Amino acid sequence: MRRSLLVLLLAGCALLACHAQSNTRKNLRYSYRMVRLDTAWDAKQDPKLVNYVARQKHKLDRSMNEVIGKCPVTLLTEAPQSPLSNFLTDLLLKKGSAYSEDPQFDKCDLSMLNFGGIRSHLAAGDVTIGQIYAISPFDNYLVFIEIKGTELRKALERFTPAMSDAPLSGAQITYHKGKVVDIRVQGEPLRDDHVYKLVTLNFISEGGDKLLSDIRYERVVYTPVIFRNFLIREIRELSAPVTAVIDDRVIIQ
Repeated sequence: MRRSLLVLLLAGCALLACHAQSNTRKNLRYSYRMVRLDTAWDAKQDPKLVNYVARQKHKLDRSMNEVIGKCPVTLLTEAPQSPLSNFLTDLLLKKGSAYSEDPQFDKCDLSMLNFGGIRSHLAAGDVTIGQIYAISPFDNYLVFIEIKGTELRKALERFTPAMSDAPLSGAQITYHKGKVVDIRVQGEPLRDDHVYKLVTLNFISEGGDKLLSDIRYERVVYTPVIFRNFLIREIRELSAPVTAVIDDRVIIQ
């Protein structure tokens, strides 16, 4: 008997809750209007806020407009290779090892970037910090990898001379009818049993753009060095203007 009364009591509470909710919905009233977010909406600007924004913009512009080098001609980027991508990978291969605290990477065999990470060209004239931010807006870090020849071959043989390759330095790839037929590292044929030293970015090492996805590494050493900061520092220290050419690192037969 008590159990039946309890069931009836719970059922009654549920009905009352539903009825209350139904009444709430029936009594609900609302209205809205469109608000155009332009200067008319905020005609009376806070002068303190306006001054603060102006000061910060002045500081930012001064920093972004700082000249760190010269570039005689505009450097463009496109697959399968381009002046800008060649310059960036060459600089990374030549100077990147100085940013590793591991003596095993005091000299690397090759470097790799991704075309998707090069977001702008480098215009002729003064090279500014703002231009480097435009080229490399992402906070990608330098990474050093030891990779066996079999795994490196597995990665590079998936490349095509169109959009599915990557900017490289220290390596040469020959394509025939759209497929990789020869790979050389530092001028020598790729050896499957050799362990190569690659400097790249954490985005790539972690599978970004699928360039090195499912590739097994012998060892990985991460650094706190952002690639953009690396570029700014190294371009500052160049004794000559920024130049780059198309060479035989990519051969299409």
